[in-house]
Amino acid sequence: MRAVRTSWSADGQLGDLVTATDLFAGAGGSSTGLEQAGCRVIAAANHWPTAVRTHQENHPDAVHHTANLSETDFRLFPYTTILWASPSCVWHARAGGRKRPPAGSERLMTDAGAIDRATAFAVIAAAEVHRYPVIVVENVAEFTRWSLFPWWLDGLRALGYGVQDTLINAADLGEAQSRTRWFGIFTQGAPVDLTLPVVERRHADQILDPDPGKPVMRPLYVTPQIEQITERDVPHLVTYRRNARPHRADRHPLATVTAGGNHHGIATLTSEGPRFRMLTPRERARAQGFPDEYRFHGSQRDVVKQIGNAVPVRVARFLGERVAASLAGAA
Repeated sequence: MRAVRTSWSADGQLGDLVTATDLFAGAGGSSTGLEQAGCRVIAAANHWPTAVRTHQENHPDAVHHTANLSETDFRLFPYTTILWASPSCVWHARAGGRKRPPAGSERLMTDAGAIDRATAFAVIAAAEVHRYPVIVVENVAEFTRWSLFPWWLDGLRALGYGVQDTLINAADLGEAQSRTRWFGIFTQGAPVDLTLPVVERRHADQILDPDPGKPVMRPLYVTPQIEQITERDVPHLVTYRRNARPHRADRHPLATVTAGGNHHGIATLTSEGPRFRMLTPRERARAQGFPDEYRFHGSQRDVVKQIGNAVPVRVARFLGERVAASLAGAA
């Protein structure tokens, strides 16, 4: 194992020697959180050029790679003390009616998602080259039910990594969004303290613009939810989901922000009647913890996809801080 070098300034901030590589970096939610934690992100990679442009716009000091990480020579990447990786979750998640084939089934040979799920093996390929002191992997909870998940874990153990994992809801760390994801933390030394701090919950109204939307002039899929609203001038969260109920935006966080971006709506009962609008891309970005000055590239659909695929900033910051503290203790 390489020696871990860490430096701390007089005010307790990390010095430049705690560095990070962000694989499957997307628009940069994980990188933003790591940087807020004091880590220096020096390399980032993603297969989608539009997301790479967004990341480069907001993290210009990092070296950027546009690449299929399943076919990448990680010797071209620099060594860093932290590897963050968010492999594709598309064919692990239940969204879209996708089903996981049974373990050992011959159907795996024709499963359309097999290649997508196997992007997780890029983590092992990178770790074999660089032996990062700490690796953080983010995915949906269903990732642990992947038929090859035990093999994947064994690969990291074979490289000398200890294994920790946890589920974290972004709402528990102060994001105005309920979003639970699995995090695996793999260390070559001391374990990382993953105890969640006590944080005041934020409700959706704290990230919403004051626009109540347009008058409801025709029946909508969410009309039954709108008809349940009785409090005037209070924004309510409505979703394009069967049997959903409206929730006051000043009492609840948003539901999970998705890459599809088509199920969050804001309904308000006014003295002139009900008004309705969809959540804006900027509001979605705030729900993920992106600052308003964060700039996104691509069409509106591209922007919504980047935001929905991102790691919530506060979650990445929390894990970055805890990992950095562990590294400092081991130095």
